[in-house]
Amino acid sequence: MELAKGITDGLANIQNSNVLPEETFLQLLDIIMLYISRNINNGKTAIAAVHSSKSDLIKAAIANISCLFVEAARHDYDEESLKHFLYNEHINGQRIEMLCNTYTNNKQNIQTRLELMGNNLPHIVDIDWRLHHCLKISTRFTNIPTYNIRMSIKNGNQVRHVIFTCTIQQLQELVYKLKDIVRHIEKMSHI
Repeated sequence: MELAKGITDGLANIQNSNVLPEETFLQLLDIIMLYISRNINNGKTAIAAVHSSKSDLIKAAIANISCLFVEAARHDYDEESLKHFLYNEHINGQRIEMLCNTYTNNKQNIQTRLELMGNNLPHIVDIDWRLHHCLKISTRFTNIPTYNIRMSIKNGNQVRHVIFTCTIQQLQELVYKLKDIVRHIEKMSHI
C-alpha cells in the first residue's frame, strides 16, 4: 500500500494532542466511519460541531484518515498489517492503537461500501467448458467437435453466467485474442 507524502505527513500530525485534542480525535473517528459506511451528506455541520475554530485542520485530518482506511481496506490489511505499515512510515504513538482498532472494527463495512460504490466493470471469475461431438446435423453426417463454454461474470455482488457454443477454430481465435489482450496490457504496464 502506498499513500501520498502529504497524507502520511497529515497522519503524523494527528498524533500531536496539542494540535488535535483527544476528544476531538475520537469524534473524528466516529464521523469518518459514518461517512464511509453510511454515506452521510451533511458534512459541514458535523465538522463544525467537532471543532469550529480549526475546521481546515479537521477537514485535513478527516481526509487523511479516510484515505488510510479506504486504502487499507482495498489491500485487505488486518490490524497488525496496518500497524506495521504506519510504523514503517514513522507514524507511531498512542493514537495509532485507537486508529487501528477503529479500522479493524469497521473493516467489513468499509469493504462492503467500496464494493457498492463506483462503476466497476464486470469481470470474469470462472470458466467451465465441455467438449461435445456432433455426429449428425439434419440428414448429413458430420464429425465436428464443439465446445460449450460457460463464463461466470461478477458485477458488484451479482454473478451472472454467459453460455455459448463454439467450434475448435472459434475457440482458438478466442484464445488468441485473449492472449493478445494480455500482451497488450503487459506492454502498457511496462511503460
